[in-house]
Amino acid sequence: MIKIEVKLKNNPYPILIKRGLKNNLSLYLKKLQLGNLGFVLTSPSVYRLYKKTIKKNFSGKGFKIIVSADGEKAKSKYWLFKIIKTIVELDKKNKKPFIICLGGGTIGDLGGFAASIYKRGIPCIQIPTTLIGQIDSSIGGKTAIDLPEAKNILGSFYQPKAVLIDPDFLKTLSKKDLREGLAEAIKYGIIKDKELFSLIKNNPKKILNLEQSLIDKIIFRCAKIKAKIVEEDEKEKKGIRTILNFGHTFAHGLEAASQYKKISHGKAVAIGMLYAACLSYDLNRCSMKEVEEIKQILALYNLPIKINFNPQKVLNSINYDKKFTTGKIKMVLIKRIAAVEVSTKITAGDLKKAFKKIN
Repeated sequence: MIKIEVKLKNNPYPILIKRGLKNNLSLYLKKLQLGNLGFVLTSPSVYRLYKKTIKKNFSGKGFKIIVSADGEKAKSKYWLFKIIKTIVELDKKNKKPFIICLGGGTIGDLGGFAASIYKRGIPCIQIPTTLIGQIDSSIGGKTAIDLPEAKNILGSFYQPKAVLIDPDFLKTLSKKDLREGLAEAIKYGIIKDKELFSLIKNNPKKILNLEQSLIDKIIFRCAKIKAKIVEEDEKEKKGIRTILNFGHTFAHGLEAASQYKKISHGKAVAIGMLYAACLSYDLNRCSMKEVEEIKQILALYNLPIKINFNPQKVLNSINYDKKFTTGKIKMVLIKRIAAVEVSTKITAGDLKKAFKKIN
């Protein structure tokens, strides 16, 4: 068992990493003493794959299983209020409800957001089943749903009580989903960890074949980086946590512009990182060497380096994203591998010029 502590002043919690942990989830949850009415939120694909495991751990009167939708469709007003309605119907006298998010990043976002707003906050546990979930989205307390205009535009910061990670969940992940999760791992190498970047770059076959030592190392290093950044800037007020958005401003704009249908999150992040590198080069923040390095590592994992999109629609979505903070366009730019910076001195013209490099 590997334990990483997220040392927050008001909301500290552990990240537990262990193969086979999924077989004893109820045991770990019992130790946490969350309440006496657990709502297990999962997706159809995860439920099909792990129906026996879910029923083994969460059978009985103390649990209610809610199967939402797969992918970004789950992050909607419809599913948010369906979850809330289900909790309300069962939340009787002397009940202490809590939510268990068992699935990928969309399940974690949806369930975490529902937990944050029901009775102004009930306990939430994250049990991520995808690589993106295990290395990134389950950690840090960002919860949200989407609107047609922009991704994650309705949300809150709401920390879980624990994150339980079993790398064995990845054995049922498709190669496509694994590659897309690796886009997020590549991001961590670019922003903070040159050794991680090299490890991913030099071992594509072994990593895609889920060699345990490499996968475990990737999960640990990414989770450790995320925990450290969240400790330093829990609610993104200091600008430190913003570096986690490398590639994501463009990615979220692209996803919203395509109505969350034409491109997956992992592919959007991949192209978003290359876009951020091209923009950084145009603004004299990095050399062409960094752009080429990112392009090469993405190609190794069959992640996109070119994509057709409507520049104006993406720009409109990015403009929604900038409203979260200062009213200015905020982008994370690369200086070199493992070194990035946040810039708000970027114009719409700069963005449009860089669009041409990947369109």
